Amino acid sequence: MQKPGSRMVLTLAILIIMVVYVSLLMVQRAGRRVPQGNSSSIEEYFKTVPLEKLEVKFFGWVTPDDESINSFLAYADKFTWVSPTGSIVNEHGVFTPRVDSRIVEAARRSNVSVVPLVANSGFDRSLAHRILTDPEVRRRTIEDIVSFVVENNFSGINIDYENIPPEDRSALNSYMRELASILHSHGKIVTIDVSGKTWDDTSGWGGAWDYRALGEACDYVCIMCYDYHWSGSEAGPIGPLDWLREVVKYALSTIPREKIVIGIPFYGYRWLGRNGVGLTFKQALETAKSVNTLVFFSEKDGEYHYSYDSYEVWFQGAKSVELKISTVLSHGIDKIAAWRVGQEDPRVWEVISRKP
Repeated sequence: MQKPGSRMVLTLAILIIMVVYVSLLMVQRAGRRVPQGNSSSIEEYFKTVPLEKLEVKFFGWVTPDDESINSFLAYADKFTWVSPTGSIVNEHGVFTPRVDSRIVEAARRSNVSVVPLVANSGFDRSLAHRILTDPEVRRRTIEDIVSFVVENNFSGINIDYENIPPEDRSALNSYMRELASILHSHGKIVTIDVSGKTWDDTSGWGGAWDYRALGEACDYVCIMCYDYHWSGSEAGPIGPLDWLREVVKYALSTIPREKIVIGIPFYGYRWLGRNGVGLTFKQALETAKSVNTLVFFSEKDGEYHYSYDSYEVWFQGAKSVELKISTVLSHGIDKIAAWRVGQEDPRVWEVISRKP
């Protein structure tokens, strides 16, 4: 029979082991802690974390705001293609162009191809359906997009029709084939943005995107490997490395390697429950400093994160971008896109080097 004192020692030992085990689990879940003790030390970490320079062909989306445009103007020599956003097919089914002349002028000085983005306004589903299936709207948008590209001597177009009804999958394929056929006759390129998929899911948000057919019709397929966790989901990594690898593997099984462009995030989210708000790198860092919270780096996901009060934040630093690009390069793909220019850790430009 054990003495009472022995039982107490054994119980205490078990409790200590349990506490240590739970603590280790929490550390594993949180990831590696970013060195900090005050606001200056966390800034020092992001300024000095070692980074690797990587050669890629970079496709950057630049929005009409000054923060995005100024970032492009400063680093235009890093780009292979620039895609100014703002052109839309409006609610009446009419194509309305918008490209800032500063972007075009800087691109041409730096030998960067200009490939404007056009979207269905507000990613409206009924509008996407009309663009693809209403004969008049379909004809007019194709004609107007071709005129826009040719008359302005742009290199091509980037189609970003989203929230397409899955049943319009074949209509999207034929639309892109028709648009590509005409633009190719003018020596222009056609690119399309699609969400990241790991199998040929024909339902939901990504159901209309047929990787194989679009890879045949288009010059490049830009796969948006972000919003794995999004503004309406629970908090979590935005473009985790494991998922990125699976998307890349599926893409390689359906699209010619030379046509694949992998889109990565430059941004973050702050969630309260399932309500997420987008954050730039600068905003994420300033928030962490203002609430004096610990920041962690998830080696598994390749992203930074922290919590305070009832909020949870996930965001990208230059190290995140390095790891995502390295992952893509390891699969033999050298074309990277990013949403969006102007939201990034400034040190991403130490990672990105334009491939000849």
